[in-house]
Amino acid sequence: MILKGKYAFIIVFIGIITGFLAGMWGPVALLGVAAFLTALALVLTKPETAVCFLVSYAVLDWGLRLVVPAMASLWDEAYLLALVLLWIFKWIVNRKEEGFQTAPLDLPVIIYIVTMTVVLILNCQDYRIGVEGLRATIQYTLWYFVVLQLVTSPKSVRLVMVIFALVTGAMALHGVIQFILGVEMPATWVDQNEAGVRTRVFSILTSPNIFGSLLTVGVPVTVALALTAKKKRGMLIFGGLAFFELSSLVFTFSRGAWIGFAVAALIYILFKDKRLLIPGIILALILIVAVPSVSNRITYMLSPEYIQSSLKGGRLVRWQQGLEILSFYPLMGVGFGQFGGAVAMNHRAKVMINATYVDTVYMDNYFLKTAVESGIVGFIAFSLVMYCVIINGHRTVVRCTENKDKVLRELSIGMTAGLTGVIVHNFFENIFETPLMSSVFWVFAALVMAVYNISCKGQARG
Repeated sequence: MILKGKYAFIIVFIGIITGFLAGMWGPVALLGVAAFLTALALVLTKPETAVCFLVSYAVLDWGLRLVVPAMASLWDEAYLLALVLLWIFKWIVNRKEEGFQTAPLDLPVIIYIVTMTVVLILNCQDYRIGVEGLRATIQYTLWYFVVLQLVTSPKSVRLVMVIFALVTGAMALHGVIQFILGVEMPATWVDQNEAGVRTRVFSILTSPNIFGSLLTVGVPVTVALALTAKKKRGMLIFGGLAFFELSSLVFTFSRGAWIGFAVAALIYILFKDKRLLIPGIILALILIVAVPSVSNRITYMLSPEYIQSSLKGGRLVRWQQGLEILSFYPLMGVGFGQFGGAVAMNHRAKVMINATYVDTVYMDNYFLKTAVESGIVGFIAFSLVMYCVIINGHRTVVRCTENKDKVLRELSIGMTAGLTGVIVHNFFENIFETPLMSSVFWVFAALVMAVYNISCKGQARG
């Protein structure tokens, strides 16, 4: 059978890209690319299935690092390309039924990307490091645009959320088992003056802080699924997963994640029912009192001993150093990849202050890290796009409320609460330095905007 022109074009295009990547990355990568293209072929009829693979990022990345280590640092770029190709295919086939999807968050994200690119062009001494630093900063925002094009129905939004809840819930169960068994952890995960924490869970990830951030998204999303389940069985399943996720979040003993989740829970309650605020506070206080290791970790954070320790070699002294460097390079910072993140650490970057070179440190504050590398200009652009994520989440909830769509309203509340929690967590950790969390964040930002578009169409039909 002879293929129609549009299908032949897609196949030829994919073949060209495959050959290019194989020549650039080698035969091992060719196998990985072939596997991705095979997976792509299986989901061509249901683009949202491809996004389900993406929200399984943690498991996919972990599995590839075990089986095909050579693909560990390349697979997400290859998958991004695969989803772009999938969107092109979807658009060609369904261009009469579905046009290009736009949303209110598009412009702020574009302004953010353009601003950071301009900062690189105007303020970069080593473009090799600068481009790498910029890539780490803006690459994962591209998931937003791709997912927005691929997920366009309520059923698709819910499917992606369900897969994410199942994956995160399974990891949370693993985390609870780790806590029960008292899995060994590095001594640096707990301050030497702190007692009462026998282990911090991390599941298949490399950091309890990142695991805590993933669960900060997972809990409100899973609760939203439980509350919108049509059958009691679904409510019980998602309710159980939410319980394990919340338990694992506690057992990460990540204070930054706890703060982020507290804000996420507050947002959820304010959207859901303000009358739940007092009971929520009471439950949180009961948890703190009932679990001594939790109360000890919180009270230690407020103690003079912690502040003194942190000022010597912890978070606070790094914040001080970051602010000092920012005072010397206020407008556009020291340049991408030069301070506070993984790129700077890998290149052992140094920054000059008062005619003296200072070694880079890992900055436990993504907002401050962004400010130091890209100055006030980059900080404003980043803060603006984070604000727009929150405010557009609020607009989506309001829109669903006006349309009296209880299911989409509940789902958008869960996603908006989780996104807000991650944003807050970034004040205490470099959460967006990890491809996993940056990818998950922008996927859910796109899903919220997909719900907004769906709700707008519903209102138009009404």
